[in-house]
Amino acid sequence: MQAPEHFHGRQWITALFAAVTVVVYLAAFTVSASAQRPPTDRHVPELARYFNGVKIAAPITEQGLAVYPVLVDDVPLLKGKWQALDQAIDRGTLVVREKGGGSVPTVTVQNRSRDAYILLMTGDVIKGGMQTRTVRHDTVLGPRQRIDLDVFCVEAQRWNGSPVFSAGKMQAPQSIKGEIRNGGSQADVWSRVAENNRSLGTENATRSLEAAIQAPAVKDKLDAVRKRVVPEVPRGTVGFIFTSSNGAAGAEFFGSEALARAELPQLLDSYAVDFIIRGKPIAVFRNILPDNKAATSFFERICREGSERTKTAGAGAGIRTDSAGLIGDGVSLDSTLVHFGVQVGPNVPAKPKLPPPNQYDLPEGQRNRH
Repeated sequence: MQAPEHFHGRQWITALFAAVTVVVYLAAFTVSASAQRPPTDRHVPELARYFNGVKIAAPITEQGLAVYPVLVDDVPLLKGKWQALDQAIDRGTLVVREKGGGSVPTVTVQNRSRDAYILLMTGDVIKGGMQTRTVRHDTVLGPRQRIDLDVFCVEAQRWNGSPVFSAGKMQAPQSIKGEIRNGGSQADVWSRVAENNRSLGTENATRSLEAAIQAPAVKDKLDAVRKRVVPEVPRGTVGFIFTSSNGAAGAEFFGSEALARAELPQLLDSYAVDFIIRGKPIAVFRNILPDNKAATSFFERICREGSERTKTAGAGAGIRTDSAGLIGDGVSLDSTLVHFGVQVGPNVPAKPKLPPPNQYDLPEGQRNRH
């Protein structure tokens, strides 16, 4: 495989990798002639097949966060038309509405396309409606399919507005996604949102996660991360491994390059909020090289721990991992991986000891609905 393009302008990285292949995963196993890729037999078949073809490229770094592009060889990828949630809403393909007069844990989603599939990812944010929500589980919506979708509220102090949602243009930070994947309650998610907003200095009247992340002081920093990382991603990239100064943070694997590129900006934000903006001072990491072994060791760990089937409300088959400190979920269709996201539990910021909102502090229409 040829070295990925777009690594110009970063001479210190070029020098680091000049004597070795840019695909660092294979190099990780050259110490011993008998070394083998970790077995993947504990995974569902489509994920095992995918991992057996993975190669990890040189990292793109920004302020202590390292993003390792993932490429694959001899792996079946998705066919047909696919759209991410934000794309589908903007194009009118996906309509998201309140269920009936409004039900906090459930919204109705409809795919209007005759031939396109839509990926709804854990942590995708939909704004508007009676209150802003985030998706609980990876879900594939087939052409013309309509379902009730499980969601969490991420705006505790509003219960009014239009029944129709728009694209949030963001994903929940990893700390909140970790709470969701770990089986947290609505009160737990509220506590995570409150801690996130407070630590960012973007608390607001409705306790909205979307308003906090879109605040100019935060958005400008996230835009800087996007501008640094997104243009550097090489052709053929179908996934990403993220590491921080503390080690591995998480990984995202997709069944197509188009989906990976469509989801990357929001994914970057979800990691950057926790591991850059809420992390240690930026200046500390300006000239620190990333720990490649953290990325390769993390991938080996994912391979070993395995995955299992779980329910999904839409088309395809659900996938879940909850083992040895790894939590993740995903979905496949017709024996082909669509998306699988996994994160390290210990790297998720500690749960804040905040009381859940008092029922009688909530807007009247929202009481006893959670």
